Amino acid sequence: MMCSVAPVANAQLPVAEPAPSASVPVGAPLVEPDSSPLFVRPDGASLRPGASTYELSLVRPGQTAVPLGVRTVQITDAASGGVPGWLIAESRTGSAVPTSDSLWVTRADLSPLRWAATVDHTLLGASFTRDSVFGGVQNYRGRSSFGVALPPGALITAGMIDGLLSLLPLRAGYRATASLLLVEPGAPRALRAELRVEREERVRVGAFDVDCWVVALRAGVMEQRLWVIKESPRVVRTEQVLSSGVLTAVLRQ
Repeated sequence: MMCSVAPVANAQLPVAEPAPSASVPVGAPLVEPDSSPLFVRPDGASLRPGASTYELSLVRPGQTAVPLGVRTVQITDAASGGVPGWLIAESRTGSAVPTSDSLWVTRADLSPLRWAATVDHTLLGASFTRDSVFGGVQNYRGRSSFGVALPPGALITAGMIDGLLSLLPLRAGYRATASLLLVEPGAPRALRAELRVEREERVRVGAFDVDCWVVALRAGVMEQRLWVIKESPRVVRTEQVLSSGVLTAVLRQ
C-alpha cells in the first residue's frame, strides 16, 4: 500500500485500503485553510504490541457488499539503526492486488525512520530525516528515485494512523492539522490533512456494543472516517466514500 491512507495513501501506488482506492472522487478540496492547531505527535512509548485484522468490503447503494479480502496490522518492538522503536507492518490479502508495507518509527514520538512497501509487483523503499524523505520505486517500467521535503506531523501509512489514533487525546471538538504523504507516479507529495472528531457513536463490535469517537481524516479530495473505541482506544471500523461505493473495513473479532 504505497500511499498513505486507505486512505488516499494507496496511490495508493499510501492510507487507503485496497485497489479500489484508485477511484477517489474528483472535486474541490475538502480541507480548507483554517486555524486548526498543528498535529502534535503523542508519546510513542505508550503504544502496545499487538495485531488487528479487518474484513474489507465495498458497499454500493441497493447492492450486497462485495468482499475485498482482509487487512492485517501488526505492531512489534523493533529498533532501526540502533534507535529504539516500533515496526508497524500491514498487509492486504484476498484482494485482486495484494499489498504490504513495513514502517519503522521511533519509540519516542512515532516519527518515521524507514519504509518498505509492495503493491503487486511494484516495490518502494524510503528513509526519513526530520524534514525530508528519500527513496526509490521499482516496477516493470524500471527504477526511479525521489527526495522531497516532509512537513512536521506527516502521516505515512494507514497502520501508522491507526496507532496514532489510539494515543491521541480524542474528545468532542478535537481537531488538528497534519500532512499525508502520497506516493503516485512521479514525485511523492505531502497533502495538507485535517483530523477532526465529528461525533460520538455506539457501534456493534463482534457481540458487544461499544462507545466510539468518529474521527474524520481529510486530505485534498480524500475523506475517510474512523471509529475509535473510547475505552482502551483502537480503530474498529473505517469508511471511505469512493466513486465506486463505500470502502469499509470492520475489525474481526
